[in-house]
Amino acid sequence: MLVSLLRRRKSLRNIRGPPVSSWLLGHEYVLANQAEVGDTEFKWFRDYGTVFRSAGCCGEDILMVSDAEALHHILNTGGYRYPKTKDAIRFIKQISGRGLTWAQGAVHQRHKKALSPAFSESQLRMLLPLFQRYSDKLALRWRERFVDSQIIDISHWLPKVTLDVLGESSFNFQFGSLDDKSSDLRVALQTMFASSQRPSKFTTLLRAWKRACSDSLVEYLEGIYVTEEDIRFKAYVDAAKGAARDLLEEVNSNFGADVEGKKDMLNMLLRSKAAEDSKKRLDDDEVLSQVSTMIFAGFEITACTLTWIIYELSRNLEDQERLRAEIDAVWVQRGNDVAFTSNDYDSMPFLNACIKEGLRLHPGVQFTTREADIDDVVPLAQPVISTSGEVLKKIPVMKGQRVHIAIAAYNRSPSVWGPDADQWRPSRCLDSSSGSKKQQSMIGVFGNVYVLSILSSSLNWRFAVIEMQAILVCLLTQFEFQLPPGGLDIQTVPLRSMNAPMLRGKLDQGLQMPLVVKRRVRADA
Repeated sequence: MLVSLLRRRKSLRNIRGPPVSSWLLGHEYVLANQAEVGDTEFKWFRDYGTVFRSAGCCGEDILMVSDAEALHHILNTGGYRYPKTKDAIRFIKQISGRGLTWAQGAVHQRHKKALSPAFSESQLRMLLPLFQRYSDKLALRWRERFVDSQIIDISHWLPKVTLDVLGESSFNFQFGSLDDKSSDLRVALQTMFASSQRPSKFTTLLRAWKRACSDSLVEYLEGIYVTEEDIRFKAYVDAAKGAARDLLEEVNSNFGADVEGKKDMLNMLLRSKAAEDSKKRLDDDEVLSQVSTMIFAGFEITACTLTWIIYELSRNLEDQERLRAEIDAVWVQRGNDVAFTSNDYDSMPFLNACIKEGLRLHPGVQFTTREADIDDVVPLAQPVISTSGEVLKKIPVMKGQRVHIAIAAYNRSPSVWGPDADQWRPSRCLDSSSGSKKQQSMIGVFGNVYVLSILSSSLNWRFAVIEMQAILVCLLTQFEFQLPPGGLDIQTVPLRSMNAPMLRGKLDQGLQMPLVVKRRVRADA
C-alpha cells in the first residue's frame, strides 16, 4: 500500500500545480468552500493548463483534468479502466442504494440491460403527452395563484413539475407536488442536502479518512458516529425504498398478460427480478435501489438546469424572443391546437442550442472523480508545461491514481468553446466555426460531458432532454420572463457536486431564482 502510494506521488511530480498551504487539508477544503463555483479551479486551469496536479488531504496528489482528449480517453476509450472512486461509490450507495449509478463493470452492464427498454426512443415518445400535461399544469398553477407581471421564484416551482413528471412517468407514483400534497418521500427529498454546503475542516478530513479505510471499517464506525447528513440520507433511502416496495407489490399483483408488453420502469424492474438470464436479473435490493436512484438523479438536476436556462433567457431578452418566434412558427405550421411531437422539438435548432448552452454554462454536475485501474498514459489535446519546462503531450498515471474530471472547467475552456467561453451565447452551438469543433466532437454534443452535466447516469439523459424541451416550450409559449427591477445578484453555490443558484448575501434561504413572469397571449391564438 505504502509503495503504491509513493509511486503515485512520484509519477505526478513533474506536473505543475498550485502551492498548498496545508499538508493536512491540501486543496480539498478550499475547493469545497468556494464562494462561487469555479472561483478557484477555473483560475488554476488558466494558470497551469488543461491538466495540473492538485493536493488532496495528507499529501495525496490528484490529477485535475479538463482537456478534451484526456476526457475522451478516460470516459470513452478507457471504459471501465477508470471506475468511480471507492468513496464516490460509498456516497452513491448512501444516498440512493445499489442502483445504476452505484454499479461498476459487469454489474453496471447488467443493470443497463435490465433498464434500457424503459428509456428507449419509442417509450420516451409515448411519455411526451405526460410531459406536456404536467407542463400545462404548472402554467395553470401560475395563472391561478399569481397576478400578471408578478415575481415568481421559479427555483421553487420547477422541481415540483419535474418530480411529478418523474413519479408518474417512471413509477406511476403521484407525488402531487403541484397540488401541494406532502409525503415522507417528498419531505426527505427536499431536506436531504439541507446542510451539505460548505463542509467544515473536520468534515473534509473525515471524508478523506473514510476514503483510506476499508468498507467494513467505515460501516462499523458509521454505526457509532452518525452525522446529521447521514441521518437525512438514510431517511431518503428508507422512504424511497418503502415507496418502491409498495408500488412493486401493487404492480406485481396485476402483473400478467395485459401488462406483459409494457416497458415502463416498474414493469421492467419486475421482469428483471424474475429474469432467468443472470446477465439481466436484479436482486430485491437492487430493484428497490433503482427507484431511489432514478428519483434522486431524475428531477432536481433537471429542474436546476431549467432554472439556469430561463435565468439566462431573462438576461438576454433578444434570445428569448428569438426562441419564442421559433416556437410560434412551428406552432402555426402544426395548426395551432395540434400538440407538438418529439420531431417538432428536435426540429427547433435554437431551442436545442439554448438547452446545450445552458448545460454547458451551468452544468448540473460540477465534477466527477475516477480512479485509474491500471498503469496508463493519458493523451492531451492541449500540451502542458512540466515543472522542468518540458512540453508534455501525454501524462503517465499509476494504478490507483485519483483523477478529478472537471466538467465545469471543460465546459468553459476557451480552446474548446472560443474566447467567450464564460458567456451565454447559444448560437455557438449552431456555428461550425465556434471554438474547436474537433475537441467538442471528442466529447459529443448531448454526449458524455453534456450527459454528465445533466446527471450521473447516461441511461436516462434523453428523458431529461425531452422533458426540458416540453417544459421550456410550454412556459415560453404562455409567459415572458424578465429580471426583477434592479436586477439579480445570483451566486452559483456548490451544493455537494451540484451548482445551485442562490441570492448573494441570502445563502441561508437556500435556492432562489425570483423572476418577473408576465402572461402572454399569442397573436395567432
